[in-house]
Amino acid sequence: MNGLTKRAPARGTQARRLALLAAGLALAASAQAQLPPETIPNVKRIATPYPASYALVHDFAFGSLIDSSFSLVDTESRRFVGMMSAGQFATATFALGRQEFYVGETIHSRGTRGERQDVVAVYDFANLALVAEIDLPPQRANTVVNKANTAVTADERFLLIWNQNPGTSVSVIDLDSRAIVSEVPTPGCALAYPDEARGFIMLCGNGALLSVKLDEAGQPASIESSDPFNDIDADPLSEKASKINGVWHFVSYRGEVQPVDASAEAPVVGSRWWLTDAEERAQDWRPAGWHGTAGHRSGLLWVGMTPDGYPGSHKDPAPEVWLFDAKARSRLDRFALRVPALSIDASGHDEPRLLVVNIEGQLDIYDGRSGAYLRTIGALGETPYMVHAIR
Repeated sequence: MNGLTKRAPARGTQARRLALLAAGLALAASAQAQLPPETIPNVKRIATPYPASYALVHDFAFGSLIDSSFSLVDTESRRFVGMMSAGQFATATFALGRQEFYVGETIHSRGTRGERQDVVAVYDFANLALVAEIDLPPQRANTVVNKANTAVTADERFLLIWNQNPGTSVSVIDLDSRAIVSEVPTPGCALAYPDEARGFIMLCGNGALLSVKLDEAGQPASIESSDPFNDIDADPLSEKASKINGVWHFVSYRGEVQPVDASAEAPVVGSRWWLTDAEERAQDWRPAGWHGTAGHRSGLLWVGMTPDGYPGSHKDPAPEVWLFDAKARSRLDRFALRVPALSIDASGHDEPRLLVVNIEGQLDIYDGRSGAYLRTIGALGETPYMVHAIR
C-alpha cells in the first residue's frame, strides 16, 4: 500500500450514513405504497387517421420463420408505436378507408410441424387489436417478403390472396362479410397488382399480362390475357413494382422501366425506357434490393441501384438510390446511402421521405428529393426486410 494505511470512517459518519439510508428506504416505501393499482389490461389507443410519417416494418425472422412480426413506427419522432405478431412467410396490406391491416400467415398445429393452417388476421388501426380471423385453404403462397403476394382492390371491397400449391390462383375475400367469395384460377401467372377499379393484373410465365375484373359479388367478370411483351429469357421484369397515379412501374433486371397503365378499362402496356445511360450500362449499374422501387403521387420514382451487376445481383443490397421523374422519363438525382438498402418506400408527405431498410437491420429516413440523411430507427427485430409506407 506504499506505506499508507486505510482508515476506517469515524463512528459518527457511519451512523449518519445509516440514518440517511433508512430515511431513503422509508421514503421509497411510502411513495410505492401511494401508487394506484395498475389496470390490467391497459391498452392505449393510437390516434387515427395515421399521420403521413407512420410506416410498417416487416421483420421476416429469417432465423426463426414461424415467428415474424410487423412494427408500426413514427418516422418523424422515431417512436415505436406498436407491433403485430405473425406466423411464417407473413404478408401485410391495409385499407385506409376501413382503417384495418390484413396480415396473411401460415401456422402449424405443432409449431414447426403438424396440420397446416392458413389465415388472414384482421387488425384495427386504433388499437392494433385482432378484430377478425378469416380461414383460408392451405394454399397461400409461402414466399420471402413480397408486397404483391396480397392486395386490396382500389375500391377497398375485396382482399386478394395469391395462391401457389402448386397451381396458381387468387382467392377473393369480401371485406364486408369477411368471407372467401371466389377463387380465380390463374395458371402460369403470379402475384396481384390492383388496377384502379375492382380488378387486378398479374405477370405470367409466357411474358404476357393477365387482367381480371371482378363483379359486385367478387366473381370474375372477365379474364383477359395480353400479347407477350416481357422477354423472360433476355431481360425479364422484376416483380417488385410501384404504382404512381394508376400506372405500375416494373423494372427489368438490366435496368429498363416498363410502365403498365392500370387506370383504363383494359391495362395498357407502355414503351420501355432506361434507368441508365450507355456509360452506366457499360459499368453494369442495375436495379437491386428485396424491394428496390418506390413511387409517389407527385410522379417521383426511386430505384435502388448497384454497380457491377451480374445474373442474380437484383437481390444484392443497393448502395445508391436514383430518383426519376417517371412521366418525363428522366433522372433527377442519385443518392449514395449511409448504409446499403435492402428495401425502400416513399412516405405520403407532400414532400416525401425516402424510407430505407438497410443491411444492418435499421430503418433510415432521407429527404426524398435531396437525399439528405435525416434519422435512423433501430431495434426492429431479427431480420427486418421490408417497409410499407401507410398511405
